[in-house]
Amino acid sequence: MADSAKTRLPSSFVRIGQPLPVDVYHESGILLLKKGHYVLTPEQRERLLAAGHGDSEAVAARLEREQQERAARRQQDSLAQPCNPLVEFEFLLHRVEGLLSHGLAVRGLGSALREVLASLLELSQRLPDGMLAASLLLDSRLPAAAHGLRVATTLAVLGRRLGLDAATLHSACGAALTMNIAIVVLLGKLRQQDEPLSEAQSAALLAHPVIGSAILREAGIDDELWHSLVQCHHEKPDGSGYPQALRGDEVPPLARLLALLDQLGEQVESGRLLPSQALATLFRDPAGGHDPAQLAALVKELGVYPPGSFVELASGEIAVVTYRGDSANTPRVAALRRRDGPPYAEPLLRDTRQLPFRINKAVGRGSTGVKPAYLVRLWQRR
Repeated sequence: MADSAKTRLPSSFVRIGQPLPVDVYHESGILLLKKGHYVLTPEQRERLLAAGHGDSEAVAARLEREQQERAARRQQDSLAQPCNPLVEFEFLLHRVEGLLSHGLAVRGLGSALREVLASLLELSQRLPDGMLAASLLLDSRLPAAAHGLRVATTLAVLGRRLGLDAATLHSACGAALTMNIAIVVLLGKLRQQDEPLSEAQSAALLAHPVIGSAILREAGIDDELWHSLVQCHHEKPDGSGYPQALRGDEVPPLARLLALLDQLGEQVESGRLLPSQALATLFRDPAGGHDPAQLAALVKELGVYPPGSFVELASGEIAVVTYRGDSANTPRVAALRRRDGPPYAEPLLRDTRQLPFRINKAVGRGSTGVKPAYLVRLWQRR
């Protein structure tokens, strides 16, 4: 056993009053405790977490089995209980805020990130419109962490239109979720900062793709495509990107897609542009360096008015987009109030294919006079 690869034990493997799921070794190869031995005290648990290692293959197999078991339980729970994507997204948002803001200080960071990613992918496949809506409607106390979750959600939905296989989609969404893990705290400070970037801040921004990848590797993420996309998400085909100034085909197509969604998210989150305006700006900007095919696929998938955005109807009503429609400019909507009146007691479903309810224009959230809690029931599923 002394020659076998060993890895540190995930914190979830060492629980007081429960048997160890794998043999535990000192890093020298000496067997400390056999699989099935019970951990009896907090002190014993801390000693094992500090010094204990497991056979890499055994640990990986156990983690995979636990992930499959959790997925099966989530599926059973989803069949038994109502599922609301806004509620689910808010839960993921709080998890991501904690994980990305504390980084390697979180025990079992890699496993926790994989759990969030598994939930995100499952929900985005089962409730795509609701998850897209939640990504636009819900605010965060830590916007830089929420940004990654929003980009990953959009990518999870779009990736299936692009025909990405499950493994590739997993890697790409993982990269989207964690691309800014090295600078989450810094980005939060910069949002409040009026003065120019300091030399140290500029250096941190330029280095964050490489540092982020290093943090993820230390956390136990060994997916090379995930790492490659984190490292390349600011590279541009014209060579003006960073940190490596890659050119042309040296920039992976998935990195270009991640950069596209990253820019879209930043424009919407900044409040400068409505979602439909941000999509139109990207589509009309040939100098942006984005792949036209990826842009076209993005607009086809999200529609001109994505779920969670707000519009004014020909009827004079303000409505929220609930689901994508048969065409890009005829989504399903729910009217919230008349332009000059109070909110309705209940949102009223409208068919934008009908002339009286066609969409006149996009409007901002401030025009609605309602909070997200008023909208939650629109995406409730049983």
